[in-house]
Amino acid sequence: MRFSPEIKYNIDELERIISKGEGVQLDFKQTITSQRKIARTLAAFANNRGGKLLIGIKDNGALLGCDIDEEMYMIYEAAEHFCEPPVDVVFSVYETDDMLNILEVDINNSLRKPHFAQDDHGVWQLYMRSNDKTLMASKNTQRMLENENREEEMEQTALDSKEHFVLEYLKDKQTITAKIAAHQLNISLQRANGLLVKLNKLGLILYNKDKRGEYYLLR
Repeated sequence: MRFSPEIKYNIDELERIISKGEGVQLDFKQTITSQRKIARTLAAFANNRGGKLLIGIKDNGALLGCDIDEEMYMIYEAAEHFCEPPVDVVFSVYETDDMLNILEVDINNSLRKPHFAQDDHGVWQLYMRSNDKTLMASKNTQRMLENENREEEMEQTALDSKEHFVLEYLKDKQTITAKIAAHQLNISLQRANGLLVKLNKLGLILYNKDKRGEYYLLR
């Protein structure tokens, strides 16, 4: 199996990407050791608004380099055989002055969502991103993705200033609760709940519930 990734030499661009730190749309990996595990991240990116993997990078952003052919093979196999439906990936390679190769894997916002990946027991589950973590999504989120017609609804619905504020807040803070929204917007908790539910129904934000409680995150 042969791949033809784009070769990039703009290390300033790579450093700019790394400086953002890991988050909803960016993840660092030193190397890929499990196709099943990395498939969860690929599916989560595809289910959100897309994302980028940088392989050959420590969690602190330090460059390590990697075996490009081996990593591309692991990612391709994970995307094709451990994601359902398969996830499209695009490879690029940064070559540094120190002869280190950093693999960049781009995953676009998918038109075939929801995408599923296997948990530790081999059961197909829905995964989403929250901050810099890949988490199993709620049944509510799964239903929304399966029935969404987000593009048409967005075109027909105008958002007010408070709703725009929530979307901008999520770009920076990653998650929001009704209590935080009420405080930030100086509105009642009931109104904040209604605002978040509306954005959720429009497919602009996602509802999730785990051990931290109930919260919303950006698509």
